[in-house]
Amino acid sequence: MFDAESEVDQLGVEIVDAQAELAAVEAQASAMRTELEAQAVRAFTESGTAAFPLLIDLDHANDELTAELLSSVARGNAAVALDDFDVLSDEVEARRADLEERQGQADAAQQRYAELKAAAEAEVVHLAEVEKQRLVDEAVQAELDRQREAREAAIAAQAAADARKVAAAAAIVSNSAASNNASSGSGGAAAAPAPAPQAAAQPEPEANAPAANNGEGNTPEPDNEEAPNEPEPVPEAPPSNAGSGIVCPIAGPRAFADTWGAARSAGRSHEGVDMMSPLGTPVVAVESGSVQMKTTSLGGNSAWVTGGSGTRYFYAHLNGWEGPSRSVSQGEVIGYVGHTGNTSANHLHFEVHPGGGVAVNPYPYVRAVC
Repeated sequence: MFDAESEVDQLGVEIVDAQAELAAVEAQASAMRTELEAQAVRAFTESGTAAFPLLIDLDHANDELTAELLSSVARGNAAVALDDFDVLSDEVEARRADLEERQGQADAAQQRYAELKAAAEAEVVHLAEVEKQRLVDEAVQAELDRQREAREAAIAAQAAADARKVAAAAAIVSNSAASNNASSGSGGAAAAPAPAPQAAAQPEPEANAPAANNGEGNTPEPDNEEAPNEPEPVPEAPPSNAGSGIVCPIAGPRAFADTWGAARSAGRSHEGVDMMSPLGTPVVAVESGSVQMKTTSLGGNSAWVTGGSGTRYFYAHLNGWEGPSRSVSQGEVIGYVGHTGNTSANHLHFEVHPGGGVAVNPYPYVRAVC
């Protein structure tokens, strides 16, 4: 969408330039035409009344004029050559055709931009709904995990209690056999050896209980769990000469990509990151420090936040500000997403200037916290 907006912007500049060039060529052609007309008048007046068109047959007036002009050109007396005028006339027509073509391209680009803008804004709303559902799903999954862990802990506790009961029963049987052996020995009669105690029956595992540890470091696997998703690639770390510990500049749904260096009109390049978000979404100070509100032709309602680290942050296209220029705390609302200035799409243009100097690519900053 932002590429299409840049194309519309660039075509607009080219159309203005083409209109200026066409106007200059048309002015030159008009001046040349005026000179040719003046030559025609001189040709008639200098040739005498016999050649003046009012005194001759009108059907032959143009022929007489053309013949005299051609004769004048042949004698080298014409100030402007007719063939130069023809060349200039062709250039005028060519520039008019080029202008019409560019206007057609601009109309098509504007239509593409409008369609992409509508789709992008709808996608931002959809992403907000997806994110909301994701948070709900995470909460549900966390509760299910908690319940499963509680069941596993209860099963493990019951198994330990059963093991203790079995050990206690075995100890009682062993002590009883030893006592009987001692009594038989004192009477001089050989007593039959006591039968070995039967191993206590192990309790049947409960349904859905995890498999017992086999002693080789294997742990039970939870039932019906899917393999975890592949982790997202870690973005490039922000430059070390900028403020650290910032928060996301938009306190709400947002979508953005790395558009650093993208072409803009009048030979400019993009020095920020465009973060799409619905109209009116709060915008906050990413660092504690101070904020200064201002208005620019390109950025519309804008704000400069100077953080305590010395890094400066530029916010553009705000729908409006929250309060005046002042000291601010990290996360404090300073404005709202809009489309003022040189844009028609609701978004925040965000720049990072380490040490208050030139802008650097802000994408790694916002990617790490948004």
